[in-house]
Amino acid sequence: MASTNRPPIMLDHLYSMDDDLKIEGPLLLLKDARKNPVVGDEPSPETAPVINPASISRCCIEKGLFPAVPLFFQYPCSISKGWSEWVDRELRDPSTCNILRRAQVLDAIFLSKLWDIHIEAKMLRHVVRRWSTATHTFVCSWGEFTPTLEDVANISRLPVCGDRSPFGIALTPEEIDSLAVLRRGAPTSPSTSLRFNNWIQYFGDANRQSPCRLAAFIALWLGRFMLYDFSQDCLHERVFPLALAIARGDTIPLAPMFLGHLYHLLNRTQLLEKSASGTMGVETLLNSGFLQVFLWERFKGLDVYSLPHSHAIKLADWGNGSFMPNNLPLVCRWFKRMQRKGQNFLKLLDNVENFVFRPYGTSAETFTFVPFYTDASDTVEVPAAASQSNQFRRHALLNVAPIPLPILGDHCAEVSVTYSPHRVRRQFGLDQGVPSSPNHDDPFALHRIFWSNDHIPASCRPLVLASKARVGGFSRGYQAYWNRCLSSFREFQSFPGDRLPPTTARLVGLVSEEKAIPLSQKRNLPFISKSGDIVGEFPKMKPKPGAQSPGGSRKSATPVSGKRKREEERNVSEKQTAGKPKRFIPKVAPSGPPRTKEATPPEQPQSSKPAASGSRGRAGKMLETTPLRRKMGTTPKRKRRDTPPVSPQVTPKRRSVRILHARFSGTRTSTVEVAGTPIVVTVDDDSDDSDDSDTTESEANVPEQENADDASEDSDRDSNEGCSEDAFAHSSDYPGGQGGSDVFFRVRR
Repeated sequence: MASTNRPPIMLDHLYSMDDDLKIEGPLLLLKDARKNPVVGDEPSPETAPVINPASISRCCIEKGLFPAVPLFFQYPCSISKGWSEWVDRELRDPSTCNILRRAQVLDAIFLSKLWDIHIEAKMLRHVVRRWSTATHTFVCSWGEFTPTLEDVANISRLPVCGDRSPFGIALTPEEIDSLAVLRRGAPTSPSTSLRFNNWIQYFGDANRQSPCRLAAFIALWLGRFMLYDFSQDCLHERVFPLALAIARGDTIPLAPMFLGHLYHLLNRTQLLEKSASGTMGVETLLNSGFLQVFLWERFKGLDVYSLPHSHAIKLADWGNGSFMPNNLPLVCRWFKRMQRKGQNFLKLLDNVENFVFRPYGTSAETFTFVPFYTDASDTVEVPAAASQSNQFRRHALLNVAPIPLPILGDHCAEVSVTYSPHRVRRQFGLDQGVPSSPNHDDPFALHRIFWSNDHIPASCRPLVLASKARVGGFSRGYQAYWNRCLSSFREFQSFPGDRLPPTTARLVGLVSEEKAIPLSQKRNLPFISKSGDIVGEFPKMKPKPGAQSPGGSRKSATPVSGKRKREEERNVSEKQTAGKPKRFIPKVAPSGPPRTKEATPPEQPQSSKPAASGSRGRAGKMLETTPLRRKMGTTPKRKRRDTPPVSPQVTPKRRSVRILHARFSGTRTSTVEVAGTPIVVTVDDDSDDSDDSDTTESEANVPEQENADDASEDSDRDSNEGCSEDAFAHSSDYPGGQGGSDVFFRVRR
């Protein structure tokens, strides 16, 4: 990497540039071009503007303009028990289901109670840094790809079109009164934001008979799963008019709004990294759960396996009489899945053979998907497709048309975000030609197409639509154009540049090193600090001289009985921990202040069972000798039948959670491997902090995918209920120019 004389202050320890976008990387080969591509009139590859390398973090980092700083995904990819119970209560009411079905959000709200996505943070950090703010696409050595309306409709099940504009919604007098109640919310909340937990308690429990209860329910869903960028635990009041419109059965085009919002936050993430310039870390609230599922759907070869349909049914069917769709949406395959650590996904990203251009509608499973293709054998002309009355024909046209996306900005501003499907035509089964720049005189006028019956302009319509089985290629002109882009990237990177100065403004999302350290420790995502040390890693514990090593008993030539062996292992673990400073251990299931041996002796001894005692000894041993790679979610205090017994010499622990040994990195004891049984791990924590439940950025080293399957099926549904409870000071007023050069604003009066 090109660098200046000044060393970077903070660095992402997990970031690598050992990929095919480096200076000596390969070019796009002509042999893969289609002989007779269907691209229409394409511009000359010599005159078409190439992608600006400065719009891609990956190119700027290699040039040395700014270093790769620690990047933390703060979107709550796990669900809370209170929200799941509220969803079940609402969906038991047939009238509520009818309203939500008419608004086309019933499936999306049903999925929100199951939304538990374990993200692979290292992979996401690399993919996000390939985002181009100029084209709104991810860049690889073979071309571009991006989330489309088809991805949003299949993963999030949001409506593409609607019958109501999301801007300037007219409210009835009763709805105006309800709006005032929603703005008040919990008594102690600020006027512009309401805490999620207080919101659930206030409307979901204490005021179940409130006339605006359904609107409050929808508002929380919108603010937490749709337009989530204000704060980790607060709700912005801009979603209230949308919630009131949906509560009366109006259909809002949420899919283009969600996609534009995702693009906007990806742009902002790059802006923050540039503004930090190595002095601070970056936290982002972009929907990392959606992005993770998108990558799993689009790339094959990743070491992660989807749930079988029978297992997904068991995971979803716990609503106690609540709504259950006839066929599960496709995204249910990915709940509680984990990707194996250590895979070289950089080479995988730059190999076009691993990209799945048409992932939906080809599965042999019985999951449902939203069709965005024609029934023709190969391609069909657009006038013939548009003349048919089926609604998905219009969805297919909008999916491929480069129509700007509307999103709801701050202060209810109408924001227009560029959508570039013409650059990723192969994702629709079409052939990729040299991309032209669409000319939109008034992008805000084009927004109406999503909520009205206006015709799509001929300048935006594609020439043909492809069948689901068609695989697109690219033209010779595109091959020449993309090699020009690659040459531009590598020329830009080959000349070192001075590091940009850090911003002096207080931007929401920039975190100091003092705050980045606990974030790294909580997720075991190390980074290089200002002093050059690596922080955030768990130190490997070395046994004291003369002490038995963790694997010593397994390698001993003299066999010992199971009970005696477990007692020896427990004694070794206690000796290793004696006199050592208490190191960081992720918190699990807070249930009150910890107790010490001297202050709180056990009330009465309990009979000891050899099996449970052995499990406890092995658990303590693993916590002492191996780094915890996965942090568990928060669970309410509850009695467990498999809780280890308490002996008179050992103080009973206050927290326990059942996990598999697959949650630990490098931990494979022979007993666990053979039996495959859960282990009860008890952890003491001297902190009363409740910010312990973010289970998103997992770096789990899974020994076998089957073990992860067992873990997801055997864990309680409320084991991932928590989200970070820290209230970060987020301002809804972004500085100007942070949305990228292609983002336009309009305020509806």
